[in-house]
Amino acid sequence: MPKPKAQPRTATSKPVAKPVAPAPSVAAPTPAPAAAPAPRPAPAAPQTTTAPIGRAGYLNNPPPVYPPAAARRHQEGTTMLRVHVLPNGRTDQVQVLQSSGVPALDEAAQAAVRQWTFIPAKRGDTPVEGWVNVPMAFKLAP
Repeated sequence: MPKPKAQPRTATSKPVAKPVAPAPSVAAPTPAPAAAPAPRPAPAAPQTTTAPIGRAGYLNNPPPVYPPAAARRHQEGTTMLRVHVLPNGRTDQVQVLQSSGVPALDEAAQAAVRQWTFIPAKRGDTPVEGWVNVPMAFKLAP
């Protein structure tokens, strides 16, 4: 019994396409099997990174010097600093994130923190550089 010849199909746009088995074709070349993609290496176990922590009490970091002119004027406030800590725990950069409103207090806070030592961030057990926010409060005793 002879095989029926494959009829050309016309492309039509239908909302739902039905899967159709292709008709066998003698003249069409068979495509070579595609090379399987190389397997990806398994992701490394995530290493925990901790933020650098300033431990003023534990690392004997000196408090800022209260500027005498600000003390005479009864000026108080809190300066929020952003500190770049190196892997050795030393301060690299100090930026004022939020001013106390008193430039002398902001400058005193920056000067003190530049001398501080921090516990650096770690990736696994290796110290790495990182940023930490340090609030510096200036309040006069009553």
